[in-house]
Amino acid sequence: MKCIIKHERLGEITYTENAWTGKKSLYIGGQKLEQPSKSVFMTADGERIELRGNFFHGTQLLIGSETIAVTPACKWYEYVLSAIPFVLVMIWGNAVPLCEIIPIVGGALGGAIGGLSFALCLLALRKVKNIAFKILIAVGITGVCFLICYLIALAILA
Repeated sequence: MKCIIKHERLGEITYTENAWTGKKSLYIGGQKLEQPSKSVFMTADGERIELRGNFFHGTQLLIGSETIAVTPACKWYEYVLSAIPFVLVMIWGNAVPLCEIIPIVGGALGGAIGGLSFALCLLALRKVKNIAFKILIAVGITGVCFLICYLIALAILA
């Protein structure tokens, strides 16, 4: 994820974070800052910048006594939309009457697939601004998750 903000004193601040590895980099005025530790950056003139938060909880820069919000935290509805595949697989996969209609894998394997769908959905939702698109993405990922669990259940039953 890449985020660019304008600051009146520092100019253009560019923050990048890899959602999978957690690797972070910070550029101020087009120059990459040195990173002596995981959450501390140093400017060319020796000013210390501390990084707090992450991709999901929002990120802030602490420069002296000033706090600059770089990325916002996830909204409550993004968490709810992302949890739908996991909840669906857990409920459907463990209910015998529902599995008689359409069998899907539940339990640990279904939970792992649902958990992976949760993470992928949350990552995708963070990149989209429009709420209607967020809902479409959540429905699509839920459908793919359900299909994968269905195909695995068919393979197990065969």
